[in-house]
Amino acid sequence: MVKIRKTTGGLEDFDRRKLEKSIRHAGASEEVAKSISERIEPSEGMSTEELRRKVSEELRRKNEALSGAYTTTKRLKARSSSDLKSGVVRMHEELIKSFGIHAGDKVSLTHLENEARVEVQAEGSGNPREVVVNRSDLEKLGAEEGARVNVRFPR
Repeated sequence: MVKIRKTTGGLEDFDRRKLEKSIRHAGASEEVAKSISERIEPSEGMSTEELRRKVSEELRRKNEALSGAYTTTKRLKARSSSDLKSGVVRMHEELIKSFGIHAGDKVSLTHLENEARVEVQAEGSGNPREVVVNRSDLEKLGAEEGARVNVRFPR
């Protein structure tokens, strides 16, 4: 089994089902996600960023908008905070930087069929794989503490 290098530096077995799922989270149909994932042949030690680029190239051949959605969407664990005002999301500054945005920019959070546009606030500490959301905003999304939400960054 081919191993993929995660952003944390660790290696993990390549899982085609996980890849299909991530393509679906960007808005692709089940058929498109399966078709794209079948065309991707990762090499040993390939980074998740390299894998995302390959997927984006394949998606671009099918649908430019879908490719853009895939490259700008990140699925992150949501943690709630009652001290954070509504309409604001706190993210690790490295995550913000990696998507080329700044504190004060707006991102879209989605969970199931629900969406919220929120302002980004930088956080130096914390987990770069999670977002901190106001408790009431999390409830509006229909998500519970610890749920994964899609964060769509502006291009």
